[in-house]
Amino acid sequence: MRTLLSSPNRIVALALGAGYAPYGVFAVATGRPLLAALFEIGAVALILTAARGIAPARVANIAVGTAWLALGYAGLFLVGTAYNVLGLGAVLEVGLFAAAVIHLAVGLGARRDVAAVTPADPTPSEAATAPGSIRSE
Repeated sequence: MRTLLSSPNRIVALALGAGYAPYGVFAVATGRPLLAALFEIGAVALILTAARGIAPARVANIAVGTAWLALGYAGLFLVGTAYNVLGLGAVLEVGLFAAAVIHLAVGLGARRDVAAVTPADPTPSEAATAPGSIRSE
């Protein structure tokens, strides 16, 4: 459990993913199955990538944040029209924008250097002195 909570990207992906799942169930109960499907897909993606590691959680945070931002922006034009097939409302719009800000801030702004070098990757000094490496001087 300690490693699961070792990164802001993993924490946000797990916490918000766990929050989106019940909201998806609520959306089904209120007669918005398309919206429920979007939230359930987002929840599953976030929870699975949080369990896999920092880099996948970062990618999922950026992807879900971008999707929520696009959905929120589109919702500004769809609310109150016949094209609002997702059943978006003003409160949901605020929630989508808030979630998008959190996902994108963490995905784009949190430290990434932890996932940049894996144990299998040699450090730059090891790569330069490895047998068979080409050194340019």
